[in-house]
Amino acid sequence: MTRRKWTTSDQEEWLKSRLSDFSDAQANKTTSKEFFPAILKDWRNAWPTATPTPEEVTKAGNVEKATQKKRADKESRIRAWFHNHMRGATSGNGARGLLKIGKQKALQDWQVYHVMTYKTQWKTVVDEEWEKYKSAWEAKNTGEEPEETRFTFMASFMRQKYQEESEEVRNNVKKRQEELKAELETEGEDKNHAYQNAINRLPRTLAVWGESVTKQTGWNITFLVGGPAPNQNGKIMSYL
Repeated sequence: MTRRKWTTSDQEEWLKSRLSDFSDAQANKTTSKEFFPAILKDWRNAWPTATPTPEEVTKAGNVEKATQKKRADKESRIRAWFHNHMRGATSGNGARGLLKIGKQKALQDWQVYHVMTYKTQWKTVVDEEWEKYKSAWEAKNTGEEPEETRFTFMASFMRQKYQEESEEVRNNVKKRQEELKAELETEGEDKNHAYQNAINRLPRTLAVWGESVTKQTGWNITFLVGGPAPNQNGKIMSYL
């Protein structure tokens, strides 16, 4: 019997997009202190804990305890999701994590605006507008799921609010956006450190890629890679 999914498609994609960060946190042993506190906070911002049902309140004793239980249950599921989805990628020869595929993208201007203002200025407003949207939808479409999820609703809301902002605010956002872009472009020792971390993940990454290709195509695959190793003072190393 197939277990019922507890995530929406948007939530599933949101979680998957953070798997590489979880892998890095495992390699650096920061899953408990850094990764999960940040992930759970971001999740709550995107999908606040639902209001408990009367049955849940009765069982827990009061609304506060029922809400705490719902939140704890969801957070346990999120933690389990990451561990379950990394088992295949971290089994075998070590668990250094996998390389992130593709260039890390800089945040768009409205996303920077979201980071700068959401918690302090817009979260309560988004919560209220989301409830209004759901009520209006349910009144017209009884029994049907809303076209928007809270996450997509929030994103549309923040895009609109950013477009309505003053030139001064938009200039401040642009300035912060450039600062964040600069942080992605590490140089010198920081760049070498980043290269070495990526090289350390390369063998396991290629093994996972090769295994996946073989399973999907039935073909054999061989990788030959090489280049200067920062931890060997630039000595040329290779991996087959």
